[in-house]
Amino acid sequence: MDERKQRILRAIIEDYVKSAEPVGSRTIAKNYNLGISPATVRNEMSDLEELGYLEQPHTSAGRIPSAKGYRLYVDSMLSQQPVPLQDAEKIEMLWKHSNGSTSELFLNMAKLLSQVSHSMSLFLAPAHDRALIKYIHVLPLDSHQAVMVVITETGALDNELMYFTEGVSPDVLQSLAMQFSNALQNIGIGHVTAEALGTLLIHMEGPQGILMILSETLLRAINKRKLFYSVGTTELLNQPEFKSVEKVQPLLSLVEEQNQLGQLLKDDSPTPVKVKIGNENDTEALQSMSVVQADFTNQDQPIGTLAILGPTRMEYGRIIGMLSHMKHIMESMVKEQK
Repeated sequence: MDERKQRILRAIIEDYVKSAEPVGSRTIAKNYNLGISPATVRNEMSDLEELGYLEQPHTSAGRIPSAKGYRLYVDSMLSQQPVPLQDAEKIEMLWKHSNGSTSELFLNMAKLLSQVSHSMSLFLAPAHDRALIKYIHVLPLDSHQAVMVVITETGALDNELMYFTEGVSPDVLQSLAMQFSNALQNIGIGHVTAEALGTLLIHMEGPQGILMILSETLLRAINKRKLFYSVGTTELLNQPEFKSVEKVQPLLSLVEEQNQLGQLLKDDSPTPVKVKIGNENDTEALQSMSVVQADFTNQDQPIGTLAILGPTRMEYGRIIGMLSHMKHIMESMVKEQK
């Protein structure tokens, strides 16, 4: 794409992000000092539409960026500038008032990002996410209840009670528990999902009802150690794209499914801040949205993931800059605590 088309596309994106209104050629020629006439801008906009970088909503004379246009903008047009002083000061103030609590800092950072982006912010910190299961021990209390203890390479998860409607003998329970434990040995906690366990149970011998209770108890033990919160639902609903509650309902339902959301936010790419736009997101609930996320680590060990879910009409440069600065602040804080 030649430089003139890039300048016009960038101007359209920046104008649309501010106004949420389709952008016409006259607006670009008048407000962006490109040195070309509205007619020339109009011709270039037609070319950009044919190339798939712009879309024409309904019968509007203006154009809006497509997901392809936003992707080019994020990958090629955003200049690497330091985070604005005002944003940096806000982030550093949160750090000073966190009293050394990483969970409090993450919550306040999520709130700040939501306010700035007018979108929903999520924080997910799956404890022991990469730890491997060493063994699972089941201690019978009586014929109707037992305690599960999950031991990982980094320690034990919280004990979890399980209940049986019909009585189970200790010998049968121990036999099933050993089979269950052996099948999961050296499996990463992050890979233990309801779907994975369902597949596993099909190949195991014994009463499926008891095996299902073992499976459900393990998932509860893992999920209890996950720190999760979302903020900014009201901010998101105030965006023009989400005035209809029906349109945002699939997202709200998704947020309630923490396991599924945790899987969707997994991204092993080395990019410090990841951006998924529109149908780059795997689940239908997010395919009209953008997700910008950063994974926070301490010496390659995961601390958590902070993500912003909002319309594709997002102020990408500012959000990416703030997340990058937050990563720097958080990782400095963790080092100081050692």
